This record gives sequence, C-alpha cells and structure tokens, in this order.
Amino acid sequence: MATIEPVKRYSAFLYPNEGRRDGRINLYCSTKRLYLIFKDTSDPLPANYYNDTHNIGVAYQRADMYEHYVDLVRNEGPISVTFRPEDTPPVYVVYAASEPPGEGEV
Repeated sequence: MATIEPVKRYSAFLYPNEGRRDGRINLYCSTKRLYLIFKDTSDPLPANYYNDTHNIGVAYQRADMYEHYVDLVRNEGPISVTFRPEDTPPVYVVYAASEPPGEGEV
C-alpha cells in the first residue's frame, strides 16, 4: 500500500571518480528512508528496490538529474516522498507540496 512520508533531513554526496559522474542523495523520512542513487550515463540503471526489514527504498536516476533533486530538497518545502513498494519495480515520488506560490521572492 502506498504511503506518504515527510522528509525530515537529507544528505547529498558526489563521487567524481575517474571521470565518472555518480552521486547519492539520502532522504530521511519519519519512518522510512529513500536512497536516490545517480549513475553515470554510460552505466545501465538497475531496477528500484525496497528493503522491508529496514524500511529503505532505493531508486536509480541518471547523473544529469542530480542537480534537479538537490535543488528540490534544498530550496523547496515541505518535501515528501510517496513510497509504492508494492509496485514492480517499486516506485517513489519525491515532491514539494503545500508551498505558497512565489515563495516570497521579488
């Protein structure tokens, strides 16, 4: 069954090793975690998975999406994750909702 979890905090990592672009963003929610793994464009993307024992979802994206996710979690809010571990492969949606339009920018 799908659940929605608010993101409490995050950690972001870049792994620029040997000319490759890989990264990771960990989203720490109330009772679950989502690890977003960003793979170099030359690598195939593994299937998403969910670990029921530890309530951890893992989702894979291309490295060129890293900056968009960092921007979302850093500059928008509140951030939530919809976990759908019952889907094959599991589906995760990261989003900002209930934020006032314009964010007070002038």
